[in-house]
Amino acid sequence: MYKKEDRCRFDRFSAESLKGNPLGSPVERGIRIYLPPGYFESPVARYPVVYLLHGYGTDSSNSIVGSRKDIRKKYHILLRITFRKIFTRLPTFEDLDELILRGELPPFILVQPDGSLHLPNKFGAKGLNGKVGSKGSLYTDSPFTGKYTAYIFEDVVQCVDGHYRTICEKNGRALMGASMGGYGALLGGILYPSLFQAVVALSPSISCLDLLDVGLVAPFNRILFNNAKAEEMGRLELEDILDTCDLVYSDDRRLVPTLKRNEKGRVVEMDSSARNNWARSDLGPLAESHPEAFQGVRLLLNCEESDEFGFAGPCRRFHALLQRQGIDHAFEIYSDPEAARISPHSLGIAWHILSGLRFCLRNPES
Repeated sequence: MYKKEDRCRFDRFSAESLKGNPLGSPVERGIRIYLPPGYFESPVARYPVVYLLHGYGTDSSNSIVGSRKDIRKKYHILLRITFRKIFTRLPTFEDLDELILRGELPPFILVQPDGSLHLPNKFGAKGLNGKVGSKGSLYTDSPFTGKYTAYIFEDVVQCVDGHYRTICEKNGRALMGASMGGYGALLGGILYPSLFQAVVALSPSISCLDLLDVGLVAPFNRILFNNAKAEEMGRLELEDILDTCDLVYSDDRRLVPTLKRNEKGRVVEMDSSARNNWARSDLGPLAESHPEAFQGVRLLLNCEESDEFGFAGPCRRFHALLQRQGIDHAFEIYSDPEAARISPHSLGIAWHILSGLRFCLRNPES
């Protein structure tokens, strides 16, 4: 029987890399841990670990994968009734239990760390869970916000290996991320390829510069509200994300205030130095400048064709760069009409979590 108190844990630890961070963000961080069936019955067995990085606006208390009870607590009943078919397809800890017990997944530990800055959304906007969203760290080491790359790939990994019976080597670790977390996963594969045998990026951001000309509208907001309200919500969401990009990449010389747009709303002019600050985070040039990027890593990258953040195009660009670099990888731009009707980004991610886990946990020799 599934017992959340036994195998679904919320740990806290002190992150050495975040001490003295410029924002004064909490050094004590939460990590959501899922332990497989049989973990306590086999006191000497060691398990592979999948690190799952969340997207923008959330933290470890609002993790990508949770229990069925978490879903009931997180989303209002009217929302769950309206989108009943969608909620039944969201992966849960109970689903992982069943897949492991049926032998469809090997027993593994799932780790979901906190990648937020613990700063509220610029406009106090609330997510579907009714909570004000948190600005994301972009999983980046920044002189303006703190060392979030080192925190994730050094502190978190050391903490998990030190407290749980993990396979403490490259072949025992995999990394998966969604949206902002997909950026973080790819960043991990570029900067820390010796840590992970597999990396999965679901609908990832490739460069924040790609967001400057996006007209963001989530289709489900058109269903829940009118078109004008949906467009306004998208504008404010995007403005908050761009504000965070400035904070992380160029807080001493901000880009957004310098943007000039034409009559169609397209950016035609910007501060070149601030743009260069943002451009240094582009995963393409980063991969080109790190000869060991993705070395010995099985890599999967995918995105829904009509992703509302426009990520399909940048993913194609990154795919082409990986091909030029001779970096072997699996790549897919897929079309899912049902996801596209509600949210090709969010549902495209949610409905590929299990296939991503299978990729992470697949025997490399099979």
